[in-house]
Amino acid sequence: MNKILQILLIIGTILFTIFIIVKTSRKKLNYKLTLLWLCFCLFIIILAIFPQIIISTSKILHIETPVNALFLIFIFLLIVVVFYLSAELSKIQNKITILVQENSLLKKKIEEEAEKKEKKGM
Repeated sequence: MNKILQILLIIGTILFTIFIIVKTSRKKLNYKLTLLWLCFCLFIIILAIFPQIIISTSKILHIETPVNALFLIFIFLLIVVVFYLSAELSKIQNKITILVQENSLLKKKIEEEAEKKEKKGM
């Protein structure tokens, strides 16, 4: 790997890490997601510092060029991230459904109580 490319990759990853930390400090990003993205950044920095890892991985997986191995690894990691986010979204959707149902029940109960008070007042 070209030294200039390595330096640019490390600088870009450090800037992205700072961006993640700023978003987390402003409460725009969940801590679990912060940890996930920071691990992703650490992985990228390790690969930038030690490009031999990609070369060895491509040989082990019988992939002709290391760049294709790199793309394969990143696509796999992004699929894992998307799956994790989908699981979190499903949990949130279930919680919203429960909250809407509870809200409806409470609203109905309040309306019934108001009707009872109205009937007693007449």
